[in-house]
Amino acid sequence: MLYKAQILDQLKQHKVALFGLGITGMSMLRFLLSQNISPDVFDTQQVPPEHAQQHELLGQVTTYFGPLANDQFEQYDYVLISPGISLSLPAIVQAKAKGVQVFCDIELFAQVNTKPVLAVTGSNGKSTVVAWLTDFLNRVGKKAVVCGNFGVPVLDVINEDVDAFVIELSSFQLDTTESLVCEAGCVLNVSPDHLDRYDSFADYAQSKRKIYQHAKTAIFNGDDELTTPRVLQPSNDVDTDSAAPHVAFGIGTEVKPGLLWRYNPKNQFLYHSNNVIADFSTFALSGHHNALNALAVMALANAIGVEIENNIAHLAEFSGLTHRCQHVRTLNNVAFIDDSKATNIASCQAAIGGLATKKNIILIAGGDAKGADLSELNEVIVNHVKAVVALGKDKDQFVNFVAPEKLHLVTSMKAAVDVANSLAVSQDVVLLSPACASIDMFRNYQARAAAFIDAVTQLGDQS
Repeated sequence: MLYKAQILDQLKQHKVALFGLGITGMSMLRFLLSQNISPDVFDTQQVPPEHAQQHELLGQVTTYFGPLANDQFEQYDYVLISPGISLSLPAIVQAKAKGVQVFCDIELFAQVNTKPVLAVTGSNGKSTVVAWLTDFLNRVGKKAVVCGNFGVPVLDVINEDVDAFVIELSSFQLDTTESLVCEAGCVLNVSPDHLDRYDSFADYAQSKRKIYQHAKTAIFNGDDELTTPRVLQPSNDVDTDSAAPHVAFGIGTEVKPGLLWRYNPKNQFLYHSNNVIADFSTFALSGHHNALNALAVMALANAIGVEIENNIAHLAEFSGLTHRCQHVRTLNNVAFIDDSKATNIASCQAAIGGLATKKNIILIAGGDAKGADLSELNEVIVNHVKAVVALGKDKDQFVNFVAPEKLHLVTSMKAAVDVANSLAVSQDVVLLSPACASIDMFRNYQARAAAFIDAVTQLGDQS
């Protein structure tokens, strides 16, 4: 593999620490050792994460497990961190104050990669878009691999022979990324999320827009001003207009200035400028939010030269992600839907809006709200939700805005499903769309989904 060698040479000549032994941390360790770079490895857990225990790679490095001193990293030149580690951690703050370079795997990838990149971020829908884009590119003969915050870590696939890397980026990854050059960078939307990690919503939005910093084309949501292509200038910490060509997508019943890719909800047509590209009602996926996702996929693919109109059949075949509005079962004419991947408010709002035909949703929600105000769900709950069954760490937030007769608090997923089932009548939808992270009760959102599916499967047919 031909790499840009400068950063690798620097890492070989300086003292390097690797902090965090999650999946991304182990990926960084594998890559560094493959380049004959031997970092000191740190994890705050006394016993490292399960997948790292007994791993042969750890026998090749010096490891430190347990709490960190505030000056832990001052003796290092570089600290490579997993994206889940907060930059406000005292040991990181103090290291940066001393001039230590701190970044995650995306920045390392950016500094060594030589292949085209399509990069996507957003508060909602980014996993669907990167999976859909990768599927589409491969169907039309472009070899693509999805990586980053979805799929596999970027350094695990950097040696792949591809026409494009499709990278999902979280705000945490973008926070320490300065060098990522991409053929197109896209911000799908910005809504309050991860406010426990940012000083303000504005800071979180600004972090998302860093994706445009070195993008050759900036693709944004014309209906969401916070996605407008501005980039952070390190010299003064303010956003300025991105120099990249701007390409907007969004909802529009007629041609609007600057809106190149649009969806008309009245006839469900997808347009490029004023030309009809496709009838979205024929797609495997449904819902206005997925029509916008389709536009983003088309714009991103077009940025690397894919002709869209003659390949619409390939685009329409994508059937969606696991745990993203997936039908589990219909029982007594009640549909049970798994949307466990909805870990923030915007995702939950999109799911309810896409599935409701009247006030027929029984919503199972709650978990770790990550500092968000769940009362932002009030409008969609008033308009479309018959009952809310809440569980998890922040379930009591629902008490503040959901009518008592409409709210049911429970302590387990099985209880949530049982209560929801008892409330449902024919034509209702029982929707698990938590609007929260799962880590207060489950290992991850997949484990939460498994508990939901298991409880739904156990329900008896009451017909």
